[in-house]
Amino acid sequence: MTAAAQGGRSSVQEANKALARRWFDEGWSRGELEVADEIFAPRFLLGGKPVGPGGPKESVRLRRTAFSGLTVQVGLQVAEGPWVASWYTTRGTHVGEFAGVAPTGRAISSEGIQLWRVENGLVVEDRNVFDVQRVLGQLRAPEGKIPGPAPFATDLRR
Repeated sequence: MTAAAQGGRSSVQEANKALARRWFDEGWSRGELEVADEIFAPRFLLGGKPVGPGGPKESVRLRRTAFSGLTVQVGLQVAEGPWVASWYTTRGTHVGEFAGVAPTGRAISSEGIQLWRVENGLVVEDRNVFDVQRVLGQLRAPEGKIPGPAPFATDLRR
């Protein structure tokens, strides 16, 4: 492969990483939901189900209602072809019902991995894993027995 072709592929992969970071920052951490229309394809698939940009908007809306001050910090990112994987850490304060648990006022943190397929600068597919059990463990633990926070994903990059 020529250096120019490698450079072109590399720049697409870097653009895909930047797209993911933009969604975590603007969408999740700032709650700027309109950015979803610029990031997700009209026929965007979430877990194999077509939801369009409305699916991510609703996910963010629900989580930001349950957790005030919600932030998502991106750690390691890997890109290959049209795929970009992001390891991230979330933090927030539990102020609304989440998974049947009434508000506790507790600070939470957890980690996840998101895998996106990007075509023509838009996300067309998302597969992700988020440690909901870690969040529930923090919310349901007896006072004084709350598990420690998840490390920031960026603290573990090497």
